[in-house]
Amino acid sequence: MKIKTFLLAIISITAITMLTNCGEASKKDVKNAKEDMTEVGKDLNQVAKDAQEEIKTNVKADWEKFKKESETVIANTEKEIEKLSKKISEANKGEREILLKNLNKLKLKNKELKEKLSKRSHKFKENLIEFNESAKERQQKFEREFTHDTKELKTAIKDFFKNNVD
Repeated sequence: MKIKTFLLAIISITAITMLTNCGEASKKDVKNAKEDMTEVGKDLNQVAKDAQEEIKTNVKADWEKFKKESETVIANTEKEIEKLSKKISEANKGEREILLKNLNKLKLKNKELKEKLSKRSHKFKENLIEFNESAKERQQKFEREFTHDTKELKTAIKDFFKNNVD
């Protein structure tokens, strides 16, 4: 009986020791897993910040290029409008009134484009634009619309006397 009790005691001690060690190993594994997850989370946050910074840099660089080109287009349009104004001054009085009215519409459209470009530029300067994945898409949409409007204005200037002479 003593041997059975002794063997039972040894088996119990061994089982308790194993269970205790397994519990400690599990706790260590859980702790290591939590630390790894924390590191992964930090890495993901850094990757997201880096991606957002890259988007911001690209969108701003594209904007500066587009802005310079657009300012040149607007300045050229203003020169063309001035040329039209000089030609209108040579027209007879009846035509001059109609031509001036139509020329004022062109001036207004050019002014609106200039203001639109200025407002967008202000948003970039003041960092009022949220730079995320859709920032590039929004910028491209703005550029498409603006380019379309400037092309329409150029065509209207080019065809000014064609459209206004009966």
